Amino acid sequence: MAVFGTLNLAVMIAVVACCIGGAFGGLRMARPRAAKAQGRAEERAFAGALILSHAGAAMALGYAPSIGGLMAVALALGWLGAGLGRAASLLLDRARDPMLRQGLVLELLMAVCLALPWLNIGGLSLAPSVHI
Repeated sequence: MAVFGTLNLAVMIAVVACCIGGAFGGLRMARPRAAKAQGRAEERAFAGALILSHAGAAMALGYAPSIGGLMAVALALGWLGAGLGRAASLLLDRARDPMLRQGLVLELLMAVCLALPWLNIGGLSLAPSVHI
């Protein structure tokens, strides 16, 4: 456990991104968009995966940043894959909906924010720290 002598901005940004990802899962859990019961169940299952995967990564970032960084980069790859799929949809389907482009930007930003601890960007040492 590290004493608060080291401020790691990358970890803090990744934890905030985990909170945002968990909030997306909570929104999807509360208001699924599917019309049929089976579709709502699938959406809620995906929402539960979003909530717990982001919560687990946030907890790991707080307690063991090196392990949490690996968990966060796995989530970053998932968000990057979603962004690539949305970009392919924009190009192949020639969709003009601005919400699709906004979703693409959000997914790419989430991927970058979650990858920051693994890339070891944002470490700022304010004072000597003691690792136990």
